[in-house]
Amino acid sequence: MTRLRVAGQRPIDDPATWLACGGAVVALDSRRNEGLMVFGAAYATTDLMAFAVRHGTGYLRVAISPDVADRLNLPPMHNSFRQSGQGGFTVSVDARYAVGTGISAHDRACTARLIADPNAQPDDFTRPGHLLPVVAGPRDGDGESAVACQALALVDAAGLTAAAVYSELVSVQDPTTIMAADEAGAFARSVGIPAIWMPNTDPQHSRSRNGRNTMNDRHVGENPAPVFPRTPSGGQQPAHLAAVVPILS
Repeated sequence: MTRLRVAGQRPIDDPATWLACGGAVVALDSRRNEGLMVFGAAYATTDLMAFAVRHGTGYLRVAISPDVADRLNLPPMHNSFRQSGQGGFTVSVDARYAVGTGISAHDRACTARLIADPNAQPDDFTRPGHLLPVVAGPRDGDGESAVACQALALVDAAGLTAAAVYSELVSVQDPTTIMAADEAGAFARSVGIPAIWMPNTDPQHSRSRNGRNTMNDRHVGENPAPVFPRTPSGGQQPAHLAAVVPILS
């Protein structure tokens, strides 16, 4: 099994610190009984994107706020979500420069970083593309916009720029299905990255449905900000952390 590590660092168990160092976490969602990989879009690398594609569905999304969608002129795929306030998919995008077809791990990492860049402009992207921004909706809602909201809460707790790459994980036990929460927790341990319960999900609920689930019960609550100090403006990582990026080993 391929493992992830952070260059020059000993193993990090705390999910917020791991995210702030540029790593990915496995997010356990008890409501859907599934596992997702989540990492800060600002720290997307080719290796990390390839890792997500290899172990996920390849259907990579970037959770963003309504303000980011407006600034980058990313209209909704469906006309109603701006009016309803529920969030949802925008048109897909590729970075305009320094990419090829847009589908490779390198190209999608470039696009993710550009979405997270507070200085990015609408003309920096071509449409349609190979990465799907999703506007976060209500935290207590259902559907894709609620998952995007939860992913954003995780990167916000780590003090990162508010854009999060996420994707479901494919089951190793049954490659025709998505990983359930218990298998996703075991997967996280096998590849050496932290697992964390997604905001607004109850670990006990998942345990009651599946007695094998004894995963990490750390939980980001309604106000995730105290979990990790916010970075300075511009999304730079905290000065007390080494400049590290996730690499494959």
